[in-house]
Amino acid sequence: MDNMEVADDYQQVKDQVAILKARGETVTEEEMIERTLLRGLEEILDYRMDGTFYTVKWNDQKELELYDVYHELSATIKAKGSSLIEDFKQDDQGLWDNFNLSVMAIENR
Repeated sequence: MDNMEVADDYQQVKDQVAILKARGETVTEEEMIERTLLRGLEEILDYRMDGTFYTVKWNDQKELELYDVYHELSATIKAKGSSLIEDFKQDDQGLWDNFNLSVMAIENR
């Protein structure tokens, strides 16, 4: 599964799930969205900060947390709706914009 690129939108996630299932892998749409959001946020951090010293992790509330090089919590990205996964399903590009704005806020501290 790691050889799949980060999806840009919800349709690409659905396509990736179909491809992986056709290859015999067991993966759910939710798992693929979680992976996409985590890796997508990591890519945004890398791009906006010319490489990153941040680590991204899911917390128990299904929010994405950013930890700095000292392993201290720097930011938590929360859903605008019921969950980040549902936000992605409803408005994938809006979610990426939210991630960009969140990273910009970290940059400006």
